Amino acid sequence: MTRSRWCMLSLISGVLGIAACATGSGRSAPAPRDVLLADEIQGTSAVTAYDAVRQLRPEWLRRRGRSSIQNPRAEVLVVYLDGVRFGGPEALRTITIGGVREIRYLDANDATTRFGTGHAGGALLIQTK
Repeated sequence: MTRSRWCMLSLISGVLGIAACATGSGRSAPAPRDVLLADEIQGTSAVTAYDAVRQLRPEWLRRRGRSSIQNPRAEVLVVYLDGVRFGGPEALRTITIGGVREIRYLDANDATTRFGTGHAGGALLIQTK
């Protein structure tokens, strides 16, 4: 084999190796920790949105501690259903999973930027079908 042919084969082999690594092992990427999609939710035994969040992203429901002396409930997670304020975390118990397309968590900073003050506990945005 000539030197130029050897170099060409080495180059092609290297490119194919890099391309194989870039495509991964066929496994899908892990789900982002700030969103639950219908497919992931349907794979659980959850009946309500609260059940789904508790099973799949329990950290979303953890209280962050008292953040305001004037308003001790300021740290409570706020739930929005299709863009409308729906209540606190207990409101999740009234939303059945069947129609949920997505549940997205916003941390306190993102929730305050989007909705204004009173979101020190973050927000859950629930989109239905």
